Amino acid sequence: MRFISILCLLILTISPCFAQSPRASAEVTTLISQAPLLAVLDHDNSSALSLVTLFRKIHAAQKLPQPAVADGPTRASDLSQFSGTYAQFAAVMSADITRITAGLGIDWEKEILKTYDPKSAKTDAGKTLRLNGNVARVFNERWLGSSDGLFLLSGVVNRMDRRDFDSAHCGELRFIYRLGYEVRMNGKTYASRMPFTVNMVFSYADDGRNCQDVASLWRVAGIDADDPAVVAQRLLQGPLDFSRLIFKQMEINAQVVRFPSDLENMENRKFAGQAIYWMRIFALRDGKFQPTRLENTPDVQAILKDPAKQKQLQDCLAGHIAEIDNGTFRIPESLEADIALSFSTAGSARMANRPFDLAIGSEQAARIVAAAGVPGRSPKFVQSGAGLLERLNTSSCMGCHQSSSTAGFHFLGVDRFDFGRDADAIRNALDGNELQLPFSPHVYAELVRRKDYVERVSLGQAPNSFRPHPSAPPAAWASGNPAYVVAGDNMPCPLNADLAQAAKWSCNATRNLTCQALVTNAATSSNLGQCVPAAQNVAAGLSCRSNVIEDSTAKTAANNPLGFNLRAFSDRVSKEELVYKLPEGKLSGYGYNCRPTKIGVPLGRVTRPCKPEEASLAVIRPGSVPEEICAIVGGKGFEQMAKGYFDSGIFAAGVGRGLLNTCSPSRFCREDYICQQMPDFVTSARFNVSAPALNNLRSRKIGFCTPTYFVYQLRLDGHPNPR
Repeated sequence: MRFISILCLLILTISPCFAQSPRASAEVTTLISQAPLLAVLDHDNSSALSLVTLFRKIHAAQKLPQPAVADGPTRASDLSQFSGTYAQFAAVMSADITRITAGLGIDWEKEILKTYDPKSAKTDAGKTLRLNGNVARVFNERWLGSSDGLFLLSGVVNRMDRRDFDSAHCGELRFIYRLGYEVRMNGKTYASRMPFTVNMVFSYADDGRNCQDVASLWRVAGIDADDPAVVAQRLLQGPLDFSRLIFKQMEINAQVVRFPSDLENMENRKFAGQAIYWMRIFALRDGKFQPTRLENTPDVQAILKDPAKQKQLQDCLAGHIAEIDNGTFRIPESLEADIALSFSTAGSARMANRPFDLAIGSEQAARIVAAAGVPGRSPKFVQSGAGLLERLNTSSCMGCHQSSSTAGFHFLGVDRFDFGRDADAIRNALDGNELQLPFSPHVYAELVRRKDYVERVSLGQAPNSFRPHPSAPPAAWASGNPAYVVAGDNMPCPLNADLAQAAKWSCNATRNLTCQALVTNAATSSNLGQCVPAAQNVAAGLSCRSNVIEDSTAKTAANNPLGFNLRAFSDRVSKEELVYKLPEGKLSGYGYNCRPTKIGVPLGRVTRPCKPEEASLAVIRPGSVPEEICAIVGGKGFEQMAKGYFDSGIFAAGVGRGLLNTCSPSRFCREDYICQQMPDFVTSARFNVSAPALNNLRSRKIGFCTPTYFVYQLRLDGHPNPR
């Protein structure tokens, strides 16, 4: 899809916001994600921001035992020695995995080499299904204590805007780590990151000046240009100074089950693959490191069983409609769950990720909004019952994490090669398994809002506390209401009048885009559409199928042992139709084709064979960003990886080429797709791409959109078994 660049927008609209006050020489930053800088801050256990160092600080502050951890990279086996904290989290997750697999009630597997082994089946049906690897793949919790598992700093996030939820502190600072590994087997290096993030959250102590001093710390000069070691020192003596920080909590988001696309076909669910994500928060309470409540995530089953809780929730919503409208609210902890599961594919349209649809329901939501009507009140977001549910659902953990996210995550971080014994071996092992963009479309839009927020606080001005819809595009914040950039091809868009005018955005009219419902689900309170081009503007990468979902969550919610939506994997696509009149069979010539969902491409994908001049990438000139690119697609190399470990050489020998859509730092992929980096191996004789042509793409951060689970670092299977 196409996003107009917002660089000019930022220059023209954000700068005038502060015309009344002098600007400091360096602008504030809200994200640290540069790989060389992260490598300085987190190289081994002794580094200032290694996960081991953070746990040492937490243990020191809480007077907990300090284990003797050896030097070297931060391995899961090192962290497991922190018995009072990390080990407690690992034990809870292990127990939850056991409960999840029991609750699924289907054939499942943790050992990658057994997925095609009928003798390992746990059900009679599984004996047949496994002949083609059709088994639910489950996270192997041995990674959490294995010397093979590594935790890598992926980014540092400034969340000063969180002070709106905690006036006693000056917002939050978040250190985000990804689980990864580097394994030597048979004289070869295997390495990857995995779909597992740890978010270490610290609060800034109140500075006594309405947080102006803390905000000003984020004016860090030369963060992109200067020596990373020098910049690291500036950061550690400024915004990353732990003398200002108080540990708050540890947040986990991990893919725990993945259902391959062919299993979906065999079971007649017809999703292009599915995944379940496990989310918990751990904090120190009463001297123990234990799960705590998840913000604005209702305990659906407890509420449905208890009329008193139902009334408490209804009264809370009715009495705080203004805060809900603004997006700065929190339901009582007594109504919140301490575990959340989220689901993809088509996650934004499934009841599994919309807990308030069950906890409140459409009729009650409409009554609450009608009763809250105040003469002269201009709603910012909520103007109907469906709008209220949309605000509530997208503020829950599962709802937010499935709104304009990338594989159930919002921040994945840049790929690093400094975490192993041999950087060149790591780089070679990761080729074909790298990301071009480190964060989701939601984060991209949020960074603009957060920067405006921190800038204003640093200048002693009142920030805008309004939270847009998490699927809204970037906006200018000069006035009281956000002025949204128009949405590009296949990006989300509001379909109806559920949202107030101030919360709406539109599709790019200059591209003749219209907002259409490509995924519908009658069981949910509302759905977003996609900005769809007219037939004459069909191009590679576009959605070319529409889906109707038959939702199962309401039918199974009461009997699930771990969460109301545990068995939401049994949702199915009951109807599928073509969006454009395109051929669906074998690719031929250079005409566009709609590839079917059953091969793992959600909502289908427009593509065609590459012309010779397109395959060389020579047609991509410096200074222009193409809409289409001859990328890598599927093939025997991809299928071979599904049977074992990701091996870049075998992968390269089997993948094909096809025309897909491009992505870049201001041009994002649609839901259930990720921006992948063009691999180094395309410069081999087989693919006929010159090194200068590839470097042209890399220097301008141009990648291509591909289904999320085609990238091995975003699926829990395809990795060695942890030792």
